[in-house]
Amino acid sequence: MLFARLGHYALWDDETMVALAAQGVLSSGDTTAIHGENIVAYRSGLLLRNLHDRSTPPLTAYLAAPSIWCFGATSLAARLPCALLGLGLMGLVTVLLRKTQRTDFEAFIWYVAIGGNVCLFLFLRQSRYYAPSILLVTLIAALYLSWRARRDQNLIWTILLFAVLFAANYMACLALFLCLAVDYGIWKRKATPFPLKRALPWILGSLLFCGLIAIQWNPYRTGFGAQSTENSWAERLILFFWNFRDTADCQFWIMVLLLVGLALAFLRKDPWLQRGWVALVVFTGFITLVSPQLIVGATVADVRYLAPAIPLGVALSVRTFLLLFGFRPLWATILSVPIFWTNIGTGAFFGNRPLSCPPWSYLQELMTPPAEPYSPASQWLSSHVVSGQSVWVLPDFMTYPLMFHAPQAVYAWQLRPEQKNEEQFKNLPNIHFQGIVPPDYIVAFGPFVVQVRRLISQWSTQGIRYQEVCRLMTFWKDLYRPELFWRTFKPVENFDPNTEAIYIFKKQS
Repeated sequence: MLFARLGHYALWDDETMVALAAQGVLSSGDTTAIHGENIVAYRSGLLLRNLHDRSTPPLTAYLAAPSIWCFGATSLAARLPCALLGLGLMGLVTVLLRKTQRTDFEAFIWYVAIGGNVCLFLFLRQSRYYAPSILLVTLIAALYLSWRARRDQNLIWTILLFAVLFAANYMACLALFLCLAVDYGIWKRKATPFPLKRALPWILGSLLFCGLIAIQWNPYRTGFGAQSTENSWAERLILFFWNFRDTADCQFWIMVLLLVGLALAFLRKDPWLQRGWVALVVFTGFITLVSPQLIVGATVADVRYLAPAIPLGVALSVRTFLLLFGFRPLWATILSVPIFWTNIGTGAFFGNRPLSCPPWSYLQELMTPPAEPYSPASQWLSSHVVSGQSVWVLPDFMTYPLMFHAPQAVYAWQLRPEQKNEEQFKNLPNIHFQGIVPPDYIVAFGPFVVQVRRLISQWSTQGIRYQEVCRLMTFWKDLYRPELFWRTFKPVENFDPNTEAIYIFKKQS
């Protein structure tokens, strides 16, 4: 499940932020936004400072760079390091189950629960921060739980790995630190005093490393960081509810088991359920507090920020399941498959989703993958657009997969015209600023063609003419993201050819 057809789909927009940054690392040693005649100016340069990506933690780009150098600028090369880290996570789980002396029956339930969590595997396959974050969060938590008094080795590794996690994902690092601090204050400090003197050099070393990372890659020194302060406290509360609702909808965990586990945590005084639920609430609450997602215009949470908490949710689900059914192994074995391999315990249970089996749907997708929009569009551009000709892409976030897979074109109009006066952009060619120089081609995905046709009609009165030269009959939306509510496992058929395909226009001389 981790490696099957790993390179089949083109990179989608978030993945290309990593892959293009990795190419920048290969060309300059840093996450530069300049790629030949192109710049990577996502959302009008929201991530940039001095034409470098200074918002995204750098670890994943530096992991992808050697793979792209070895295997070329392909989807497989960009995703391979993260998939290997996902394989490492599976190995870590196997080792932990053996070290904790689980019975064969308990280990079987764990494997069923993990094997049925399709969303986990989908996140581990992305060229993004998900796999490093999930692996490091799980490893750090395991080291922390196994740390005992007068045995400081695990504590030292925990401190050092926090610095690596910081380079992968700031939010997950700080959220995990807060979780462990709360857990230590409530539970662990009673049995394990903290050896501050012995740990202090390692703490200072890790803080120094994190400080060096934060000096360079700091979202609060770019436009991106300002978004995290725009939501009101009432909107944060809404987002907190959405995070729990939508992670359940994406089957990060089995919500029915989690709710039952919350009751058992109080009724049976189970310490692992109590500690797990506190950690889940603290982790989710912190992510909600610092999330850059804006509530205005949104209907669901950006659950990808909570991907590092999936193993915790699986652990809580399994713990609850074993407390309920573990005394009857035969019944537990029979019930484990429908509970962990269908959505009966999440969406279907509440009636907001039809009953489905995600592992079976994913297996069908792997055997017959549906078409996606970026491959045919980038293939057409590679065949018809001469090096140096300009292309404007709508919507703007779909520019970057084409930039990675068809890099010979110059991708136009990523910046607003008033940004030409900004220091970092003032020497860029006019083609990068909207409305100054007409692009040679326009690629419109799906309903955005309506806007393009309206603009072409207005421009024709000014003597600027465009003609539709190709219509790619592929459904326009990238429906292969790891979030289950944004993914389809089957081809989209019977779509409207006039508003739901891919449309390419060429400027007429």
